[in-house]
Amino acid sequence: MFIKSLMKNPILIIGILFFIIFLFNLQKKGYFSERSEKLKATSCRAALVKLNKVTPRNWESSCEKNSIKIEVTIQEVKNIKLIKEVLYRELANSLSFIAKNSPSDNLERTDYIIVKIKYKNHIINSLTKGKQLVKLSSLKNIKLIKDHLKQTVQVQEVFTE
Repeated sequence: MFIKSLMKNPILIIGILFFIIFLFNLQKKGYFSERSEKLKATSCRAALVKLNKVTPRNWESSCEKNSIKIEVTIQEVKNIKLIKEVLYRELANSLSFIAKNSPSDNLERTDYIIVKIKYKNHIINSLTKGKQLVKLSSLKNIKLIKDHLKQTVQVQEVFTE
């Protein structure tokens, strides 16, 4: 029935073909690239699915290629004199939280975990590999955790005025 109506209107068939060609040309030019990026399965997205369910409100998480990027904003610090200690403690707690609340097989296959801790004009950037962060979830001793973080996490401090 449908085919008979199409055969009676050959202009309609040509219009549909031109429309399909038009859509494929748009796809080649990159108009649907954002949508196709969202549909690509990566270890980063798989790890963030579970992690986003339990993250605090002051966290913003995203994927850049196959790396997890997390920004933590601290609203208030009680003792300003110990600001560096508070920020580094927050960084260690955040990395431990990521390691314990993400699926270890997905986290292991992510390239990098980038965590940015912000407080007013203090920013601490950190970078670690997913394989190394997975090992953090099994450590219980504080000294072992501290040594592991020193060896595997690269840290950059930025103080803006």
